[in-house]
Amino acid sequence: MGRKTHRLSRRVKAVVGVESAIVLIAFVVVAAALAFVVLNMGFFTTQRSKETIGSGLAQASSALELDGSVIARVNTTNNSVDCIVIPLRLSAGQKPVDLTPNQTNIALWVMGRYGYLNIYTDDSQAVRDVTDFKIESLCDVVMPKDNVTAINASIIWQAGNNNDTVLDAGEKALIVITFNGNYTYNNETGTSSVDVRLRAYNVFKVEIRVPIGAALTVERAIPASLTQKVIDLG
Repeated sequence: MGRKTHRLSRRVKAVVGVESAIVLIAFVVVAAALAFVVLNMGFFTTQRSKETIGSGLAQASSALELDGSVIARVNTTNNSVDCIVIPLRLSAGQKPVDLTPNQTNIALWVMGRYGYLNIYTDDSQAVRDVTDFKIESLCDVVMPKDNVTAINASIIWQAGNNNDTVLDAGEKALIVITFNGNYTYNNETGTSSVDVRLRAYNVFKVEIRVPIGAALTVERAIPASLTQKVIDLG
């Protein structure tokens, strides 16, 4: 009887050892699964964080940048600036920007004189079929043919356009703003008018607001001498 009991005890120990091994393996498998879940959640959180940071950087930086100097045309007869040309291109690493009037706004302020929240409102202002890029010709294309419109703005594609109004990488565009005499408006006392043309020492600011990213702000001062027909504002 003693031997039988001894043999039975060894068998029980063997079964218990196998069960312990199975339980241990189960714990290892569960721990590995939990570790995978934790790592996966970590990777997902990191990816979302990268996307959030990238989106924040895109919104904080402007999708547009200047592509050279701002040029002004001078009316030497009345010593005023009646047209300015602002060259644009896509900023490095930025996605294409839709420059149609319903997607992009152009605001204009002349310090101490007047301001417009948006001077770029009509589809006809996005001009593409221009081949003569002399300052005189560009300004004449955009200058209103009537005496009603005081200020007009157009975006003209200079290079690389593929027959749309989206500014892609490698394409170049020009914002042309013209100033056509007096702007007449009604007020509480009747009718008043403002001469919108830029004079010596005037400081103007143009803000281009696009669908994605921060606005591009261009601020320049008109020099004291307006004797040359074309001047570089820097």
